[in-house]
Amino acid sequence: MFGQVRLDVWRARGVHRAPRPHTWWQRPGTAAVATTALRTAAVSVLALLAVVLGAVLAVHGPASDAPAVLRPPAAPPAAPGTPQPQTPGPSPAPEQPGKPGTQKPGQPRKPGTPAPSARSIVLVPGDTLSELAARHRTTVGELQRLNGLGTSTLIYAGESFRVAGAAAAPGGTGGGDGDGGGGGGGGGSVGAAQAVAYARAQLGKPYVWGGTGPRGYDCSGLVMRAWEAAGVRLPRTTWDQVRSGRATTRSALVPGDLLITAKGGHVQMYAGGGTVIHAPRTGSDITVAPLPPHSQVVAYRHISASERSGG
Repeated sequence: MFGQVRLDVWRARGVHRAPRPHTWWQRPGTAAVATTALRTAAVSVLALLAVVLGAVLAVHGPASDAPAVLRPPAAPPAAPGTPQPQTPGPSPAPEQPGKPGTQKPGQPRKPGTPAPSARSIVLVPGDTLSELAARHRTTVGELQRLNGLGTSTLIYAGESFRVAGAAAAPGGTGGGDGDGGGGGGGGGSVGAAQAVAYARAQLGKPYVWGGTGPRGYDCSGLVMRAWEAAGVRLPRTTWDQVRSGRATTRSALVPGDLLITAKGGHVQMYAGGGTVIHAPRTGSDITVAPLPPHSQVVAYRHISASERSGG
């Protein structure tokens, strides 16, 4: 009863307790927390949508209705027979004074300029690009271009070689040997070059007594087969080859000439540049050797490509 009386007193005074909430959303502060959570979620969703939209635009590009770059309108087609205006361009360089169609050696040809006529020669031992360029009044670069050498300067005796320009001066190519000799006498003949090229191709093969190839040679067998490859018939033995062709001198030696040594028992072929090719002796190989001393040479014989039999 006492409690009932006190409650009646409080109610009379206007004081009463608020009823306690029975659920979580009725508790103080719960509404503010929920509102903040909803705002955060909305912002996150909007940010995610912005990222997705940006990725789509980056892949597909702008819309097709984007403004295009303005270009000047195309000129209307001209009526038939009306001359078309020419677009200005760089003016051609003025021609240098000189003879029409001339060109300095080593310079590239101008468009429309006819290429100089090229001809083929056979290289002989001792030939170099610089000597060939001087002899045929051209340049090393032009010779490399004609023969597809690139920047290489390697050439080989017996090969066909293309040259352009004036013909070589009379007298042929000498094979100077350091003794003041070598020159003239048909040294640049095709036959001599073929004979020397054949002999070079046998380098390294063994000396075989009585051998005439192709696996091995003796000294006279090598010389006979080399000149036979050039269409010239020589006797089989050194003792007969000493009378082949005609006599020549050490100072007039040219590639393909014969040197008879060892008191008439050995023959060597002059290869140019002060060297010979020969098959020395049993147990050795065909090799290139220096020109033997004059005191050891019995005879020098020049073989002509027009010769068909030995005498």
